[in-house]
Amino acid sequence: MNILAVIVNYGTEQLQYLEQVVSELKSFKKYNVSVIVNSNISLNIEGVDLVNVIELEDYQLLPLTCKQVIWDHKDDFDVFLFGENDHLFKEHHIDKYLEYTSILPNNRIAGLIQYEENETGRYYPAYHAHYDWDYNSVEEYEGKKFAHFTNIHQATFIITKNQLHKIGKQYDFTQFFGSSHYSVKCKVNTDIYQFCGMKKMICISDFEDNLIHHHPNIYINGEQGRNKLGYGEDKMKKSINKML
Repeated sequence: MNILAVIVNYGTEQLQYLEQVVSELKSFKKYNVSVIVNSNISLNIEGVDLVNVIELEDYQLLPLTCKQVIWDHKDDFDVFLFGENDHLFKEHHIDKYLEYTSILPNNRIAGLIQYEENETGRYYPAYHAHYDWDYNSVEEYEGKKFAHFTNIHQATFIITKNQLHKIGKQYDFTQFFGSSHYSVKCKVNTDIYQFCGMKKMICISDFEDNLIHHHPNIYINGEQGRNKLGYGEDKMKKSINKML
């Protein structure tokens, strides 16, 4: 199975994370992974198959350019990944996504939950403010339980070729699909879960397999001008147990 991973990178600040992301993608055993990076600067990172150096007036739109790359290769790969340069895809993310896609209805799409971690434990940046689980959304398919988390942002997406073509029949995949409260950077992934007739579901039966690490861990302590975001492990465990 052939996978295209398109990663966005801005500047030099997080190149150490990008190197880890690329190294992990290239270590997959069951999949042939090609890696393309859209960046505002030239890069020389082992494992990257192609770097597209892109100049823009508004670099908030740099993540959107990754969708053009994916669409240009819509017939060339079986699975497509998009991610920011600091989110670590693991091979089990693909294994599980394909498993869930095979059992979920066509109007459902499997998703991930971001986490950060430090000496005090694990935190979930998306789990803040009014965002929470929809406790009435639990559905079961072939013995596995799924639920909807109301913050659909995950800074990444995984879609199959069939899903990509389905979306392409509804919208110009290279553009934004509709207006929402999410920022233009977030909309690169949230649009897929918000506007395409596929409700985002997290497999809570395999919850640990559906977490993706945001490596900088900057929301835990409110670093680099970010607000401290995210509930911790205890609240998440209580929420999951409530639904299982």
